[in-house]
Amino acid sequence: MDLQTLHISDWLASSWDRSREAGLKEIKKPSDAMLTGAVMQQRRFDAQHVINAVEECALPLFNQVFARSDSRLILTDAEGVVVASWGQQRFRDKLTTISLSSGACWQERIKGTNAIGTALHDQRAVTIVGNQHYIKHHRFISCSASPLFNHKAELVGVLDVTSEQTEHDVMAQLLVQNMVQLVENRLLSQIPEGVLQIDLAMDKSVLTSGWQGIIIANESGQVVAHNQLASQLMSSPSLIGASVDELLEESKKGPSFVYEQRALKHKNPRSKLVSASSDLHFGDHQIETAWQQANRVLGKDISLLILGETGVGKGEFVKALHKNSNRRKETLVTVNCGALPKDLIESELFGHAAGAFTGASAKGYLGRIRQADKGILFLDEIGEMPLEAQCRLLSVLQDKVVVPVGSTESHQVDIQIIAATHQDLEKLVSQGHFRQDLYYRLNGLIVHLPPLRTRQDKQEIIHAIYHKYSGSQKKLSSSLLALLSNYYWPGNLRELDNLLKVSCLMGGDGEELQLEHIPTHLTKLLVDKKDNTEGGLETADLQSAVNNTLIDVYNAHNGNISKVSRILGVSRNTIYRKLKKLGMLK
Repeated sequence: MDLQTLHISDWLASSWDRSREAGLKEIKKPSDAMLTGAVMQQRRFDAQHVINAVEECALPLFNQVFARSDSRLILTDAEGVVVASWGQQRFRDKLTTISLSSGACWQERIKGTNAIGTALHDQRAVTIVGNQHYIKHHRFISCSASPLFNHKAELVGVLDVTSEQTEHDVMAQLLVQNMVQLVENRLLSQIPEGVLQIDLAMDKSVLTSGWQGIIIANESGQVVAHNQLASQLMSSPSLIGASVDELLEESKKGPSFVYEQRALKHKNPRSKLVSASSDLHFGDHQIETAWQQANRVLGKDISLLILGETGVGKGEFVKALHKNSNRRKETLVTVNCGALPKDLIESELFGHAAGAFTGASAKGYLGRIRQADKGILFLDEIGEMPLEAQCRLLSVLQDKVVVPVGSTESHQVDIQIIAATHQDLEKLVSQGHFRQDLYYRLNGLIVHLPPLRTRQDKQEIIHAIYHKYSGSQKKLSSSLLALLSNYYWPGNLRELDNLLKVSCLMGGDGEELQLEHIPTHLTKLLVDKKDNTEGGLETADLQSAVNNTLIDVYNAHNGNISKVSRILGVSRNTIYRKLKKLGMLK
């Protein structure tokens, strides 16, 4: 094709030249660079705050303007990999034929001149219409794209509108730029240290337009971020560190403008947490339902029974309930019924009179139930409580009266009872190991906490616990994240916490935690397919994760089979066999 006939500008000619230099041919469909599985899961997780901002700020505008057209709104990450898209389903299917779909990389060197790749290269808004695409297969679409930047001027992605039409008019180009401005403003308002937003404009009508100047301040009233429009209005290239009050006072000496201040109510853009349940989950529906139901019965003289496997976080759930209840200023007393000596459990719970039995305190003992007066008594592992103690506990629950061992004096108590167990209490009742009347007294409300392997927010939990021990700057390798995500976790949160705590100590000062940093006995758990499946049902994602990990470790150690074998805790013969199957060895 003769470039001169297209009447294209120098920037487009330069883009075509770069496409040729990359070895691409106009009439040949380029190879697809597709990311899948755990690698894409990690990419989407890293981009989730941008995805949320696009859905909230850009998608409504896109739907308004392109509702009845064959168009898609496409978001890529900073490397041009598609992480999300919205729009007509039938057009989505057609774009799949050119791999303009989730996981595809649209860098210019891979796909030739295109709006996403060229916008990435030039770091500016770009429109590529029909025949301006370098690759002939792409010329049935027209695209407008613009880079997205965070408050540190770091590239975080590209927003693109792709349509099946001969050209994008000025309205489409302006719409993309307007959407980008709105998304960048939203990202600006979500920085963790920001507590106050000041909107600036030359006229009040612009204050909520999306094109206002924005300044973000911390609790001390110092500027921690701002957009470019704010620096233009304040006639200063950088306002970081300045006092908001001094800036606004100084502004009165210059051109007049209007401003509005408002407090920022933060939600972590990667989570779907609500209220105090933020300590418990990152968007899991079952935990949120249990949280909402449990809070409704606290303080209503209704006992609460929490069921769930060992290690799912029953204790943390109760701590959060106490902190959120009207008894939060009083004591939360926790009793592990399975850890108390059988012959002392009654005196521990109900207290004892002075010298009531051999070894008893000469001053007597208040007992855990009376210690919880006006507060909450948490009976953990209630299924382990002996039958004799169950009888006396039932009396306390019914009458709210405690009689210490060796005493005839009764004491009135005001307590909220919460019990928990990993056992099947109904089965224990049928076997005669647990009193039926006590069971019905405890189960005013029953809530179930799900095991880690079934939780919707498993990856977010992994990241949260990892950063608790590693600091916010370090990352998990995508292959390790895949293995952690697919592991069965019989010990649930407790097992995950222990594994990451140890692994972070082993990981040293590197920026990324790899499988090789995990102790061998823990590595074998993650890569052993038998431990990673329930009932022998192995998933394709798990197999992919194991294969990706093997390849990563093999490449990281320059094909040294002995090192790979030691790191993974798998025999050399197994490594050879798997690598041959994957085509890594002949």
